[in-house]
Amino acid sequence: MRKIDELIIHAASTRPNWMADKSVEEKRDEIRRWHVEDNGWADIAYHYIVDRDGRVATGRPLDVKGAHTYGHNDNSIGICLVGGHGSSSTDAFSANYTDAQDQALRVLINELKIRVPTIKKISGHNDYTNAKACPGFKVDRWLANKPPERKLIESTTMQASAAQIGAGFGTAATAVGALDGTAQLVALALAGVIVLAAMWVFKERLRRWAGGDR
Repeated sequence: MRKIDELIIHAASTRPNWMADKSVEEKRDEIRRWHVEDNGWADIAYHYIVDRDGRVATGRPLDVKGAHTYGHNDNSIGICLVGGHGSSSTDAFSANYTDAQDQALRVLINELKIRVPTIKKISGHNDYTNAKACPGFKVDRWLANKPPERKLIESTTMQASAAQIGAGFGTAATAVGALDGTAQLVALALAGVIVLAAMWVFKERLRRWAGGDR
């Protein structure tokens, strides 16, 4: 495995609706065609492609150096965001890319830092050349301005779960109140099962919320 200590972010310089009906793999293959057929390179320049809906496709294997940043390919991983056409180097991330890309890129960066602990630096192509706006924002500023975490009480998913549990208790109380004797005991047992199931769903949603699914 080659020594890797840096991630470098790039833009595909495509319009927002470019190949909108195609998969991220098809977009990756088209970018690969540009690089191989038009530039004469051995493969696509980048190691990862991040599509506008947040899907990620792999490009070059990590143990093969990229062809994305002159003088910095030996020790880096190249990540390309679909979009960025007509961008400026000082644009906000949101001016050229989607929220899904923002989240997906942050997740990818974190995963790569775990996978390759020697990664110490995250840069943009425009950190190495004034001639390019790519990737269309300043990576250091973007990293420093993480989107605010949503509070648990603000999560619509968690609110729905809480409402579901409350409705289960309410339904159980109504049903039990209308019965007596053995039927009442059976209804209580059934209601308990329903409430327990709702609480399990709530627990799973809480776990996913803590993992970032909000």
